[in-house]
Amino acid sequence: MKLPIKPALACFTAAFLIGGCASTTTAPSTPPAATVRIQEWTAAYYGSAAAGKGTLYYNGQRHHFTISGLGAGGMGGQKVTATGKVYNLNNLRDFAGTYRGISGGLTLIEGKMHAKLTNGNGVVMYLAGETEGLASSMGVQAFEVSLTH
Repeated sequence: MKLPIKPALACFTAAFLIGGCASTTTAPSTPPAATVRIQEWTAAYYGSAAAGKGTLYYNGQRHHFTISGLGAGGMGGQKVTATGKVYNLNNLRDFAGTYRGISGGLTLIEGKMHAKLTNGNGVVMYLAGETEGLASSMGVQAFEVSLTH
């Protein structure tokens, strides 16, 4: 069965953009200052809302944090489990704050996600992970990260 030109073009464009987004979210080959593990739940209908928790592994210690965020672009609901590398972290207090960046992914029951997020202190997180649910996402994200004790 041959797809009409508009749906075929839309499929190609979506695949190209998701691939392009993934390539811009690749971490540098230099050693990270820290690593993270994140679990997050997201719901979207053009705009998105997210909430979750995570663990920062920094200087041989574990530090727990919470995540809440808003974004533009996407539709559906998903659970995200991601790990990542953290760069430009010179002091623990610099980790907390508002992170902004790009992310993209497609979840049809199971999927993958990639994100590059930067906060106002210059800390950069490169995340990659697995998703569960039914959602598509491609767009700008903003997350508030708060360390918990």
